[in-house]
Amino acid sequence: MSDIQIPTIAELTQKRQQSLMVSEQVITKHPDVYRQLKKLVQDIISKPVDIGDYYSTAQALTQLLKQMAQSGHGSIFHYYYTQIDPHQKGQAEYFRANCVDLEEQLRCVDQLRLNRRCLRVI
Repeated sequence: MSDIQIPTIAELTQKRQQSLMVSEQVITKHPDVYRQLKKLVQDIISKPVDIGDYYSTAQALTQLLKQMAQSGHGSIFHYYYTQIDPHQKGQAEYFRANCVDLEEQLRCVDQLRLNRRCLRVI
């Protein structure tokens, strides 16, 4: 048998929470870049991306992800930077699916941010 240790659900949950918290800190440092990132991801999901525009669109998204990833290793931005960048693992056929997944992760980070804030309606 191999000596590979399979992580438990608790360990995976803890690792995810840490990743979301690191991502939250990165967003706090770069709110303008985060807004641009969210808008671009939404545009990619909601509008067709011509195959001729794939490379430039992927590069634009990659640059935003790179800016965010440099501020927090272990964040969701670091993961998606490598998955979407055409010079690394990014592939055209998975581009939209990766963007849909990224949008879902951004929603999770936003929800974490909302849950950690104590806001009152006046």
